[in-house]
Amino acid sequence: MSNTINSLLDFHPLPKGIRDVHRRYGLWICKFLRGYTAQPMPLESMPLRRFEFYDLSHMFDGRGWFCAGDGKVQEVEKGDGILVAPGFHHKYGGLNAPYVEDAISFCGPLADYLFEAGIIKNGVFRIGKARRLLSVIELALDHSDNAQIMANIELQRLLMDLYFENKNTVQKKDSVFEQLLEEIRKSPEKYWSLDVMTEFCNISVSQLNRLFKQETGLTAKNYIDSIRMDIATEMLASSSTTVRQIAKELGYPDPYHFSRRFKELKGYAPMRYKELFLR
Repeated sequence: MSNTINSLLDFHPLPKGIRDVHRRYGLWICKFLRGYTAQPMPLESMPLRRFEFYDLSHMFDGRGWFCAGDGKVQEVEKGDGILVAPGFHHKYGGLNAPYVEDAISFCGPLADYLFEAGIIKNGVFRIGKARRLLSVIELALDHSDNAQIMANIELQRLLMDLYFENKNTVQKKDSVFEQLLEEIRKSPEKYWSLDVMTEFCNISVSQLNRLFKQETGLTAKNYIDSIRMDIATEMLASSSTTVRQIAKELGYPDPYHFSRRFKELKGYAPMRYKELFLR
């Protein structure tokens, strides 16, 4: 009987290409999708699937459905995520509209531990409308060992955040823009271009600019730089870090650009500010 069932499954094997850095870490992001659009498909026409890896899908646009191997069907709303573990029978797709997703597939002993501990589990849960998988995908695109380790750390952090967010019985109203501001505060050194921010929020540039003005009173550039300069003042006041080092840590291309921007916002050149503070 089990052989008959397995023959009807759409089986997805584990990709090849795992490296020593992944084996040592215990986690491997083996593939990902960015902005993939699946056209709506009737539930009856799609076979059940089984993966050899964990798969995290975030439907940031469209409508969808999810069906586990027991035949129970659940509607998937914009902002929902789906996670399936290796060997779990399932299928999902668009419901009268395309299913637009970012997705990350991963495996390894660390992922198994998170599953056994109940931190990740099969089924539908809430991620929010912001495209939170993108930060992991961007790191995973870089094939250097350091970037692969950072991608693993970012994926772990995301999975833990989602676990605690969904553990609360009362869910807060989604605020894509608030999530963007939180990401900027966590990683101010990142290159936060308008394209990166609009993709994260899945909104237009004009909508983004309007939100920054309404919610912060600043333009996007001034908001990001204000956070960076607050960090810079702390670094200048409390350490022997050079202007060149501070500029590099905060994502500026060189000390000149950092110093010019610091003076525009703080009124003094960085070393003059340090001198006045110490005095």
